[in-house]
Amino acid sequence: MNPVEYKPARRHRLREILADVAVGVVTNLMVACLIAAARLVF
Repeated sequence: MNPVEYKPARRHRLREILADVAVGVVTNLMVACLIAAARLVF
């Protein structure tokens, strides 16, 4: 396997992992906001 061919694959995988983490953080923040709003309303 050529190191030249392998580097972009690793970089792409790292980008996927970072995107998944970002989506998880945003989802958690949205859920926290909804829970806070529900506590204020009810």
